[in-house]
Amino acid sequence: MSVLYSYGVLLKPKVTLALLALYVTSFLCSSFFFGGDPFVVETFLVGFFAVAFAVTGSNGLNCYIDRDIDAEMARTSGRPLVLGSISANSALVFSLVMMMIAGVIALWLGTTSVLILIEGAGSYIILYSMVLKRKTIWNVLANAPSVAAPAWFGWYMGGAPLFPIGFLMGSLVAIWGPLHLWSLAYAFKKDYLRVGVPMLSTVLPEDKAIRGMQIALGVMIASSYLLTPWTRRFTYILGVSALNIPLMIIGRNLSGDNSKKAAWWLFKLSAPYIVLLFLVFMVSQII
Repeated sequence: MSVLYSYGVLLKPKVTLALLALYVTSFLCSSFFFGGDPFVVETFLVGFFAVAFAVTGSNGLNCYIDRDIDAEMARTSGRPLVLGSISANSALVFSLVMMMIAGVIALWLGTTSVLILIEGAGSYIILYSMVLKRKTIWNVLANAPSVAAPAWFGWYMGGAPLFPIGFLMGSLVAIWGPLHLWSLAYAFKKDYLRVGVPMLSTVLPEDKAIRGMQIALGVMIASSYLLTPWTRRFTYILGVSALNIPLMIIGRNLSGDNSKKAAWWLFKLSAPYIVLLFLVFMVSQII
């Protein structure tokens, strides 16, 4: 059981569940409200498992690549590769098998599925984890397309045309990603500085780092209203505003002695934000 638990931790279950939630909500939006087709369980499950294998495989590869810096960071020091409960080679093989299964499913589904898989896994594993994470303060921008991939994939599997609504929904996820990671990095600033990972919110002077996060928050909040033309406007605007107001309040508190605490709360509250946004979008189609 301890070995199974270690593999579960290796695959970052919270991240996996969050990205699967993006797939589920975008699939439902596409299928019920824009695809015009009834919910097809088989189609939903094939896409679900494709995303699950791709995300868990990517997460495992990220842990393999970052095992040296994970050992030096308080937040990640309990991961299996750091503790030695899973060997590096075992983690690598297991993660590659997950990716191969995802690839086989994507090939079976067709060209669009393969392209989304390559875009998502490639941006996270290659561009972010291997190339840019330790080199530039703009590293998280390379990760943004990967978090958008489950939403694009879910919309595509749901049967509706990817453009324009599906593409826009995925783009909103990509806009959300940098703020979420920058707020986490700011809250654990010492960790990131210790291992030499130059996150924008940790390397810039404090006033500029806070301003950068506030700008990212403002862009995210403003962009959340871009879906309004495809909704029953009052319902959507009311629901999205209810999500945005607490984040706006926390954003104003990103200063002084409470800045790290506020950044932590911004990270925690922004975690479910994009899934809740999609749920508001769904509800606004019927109310």
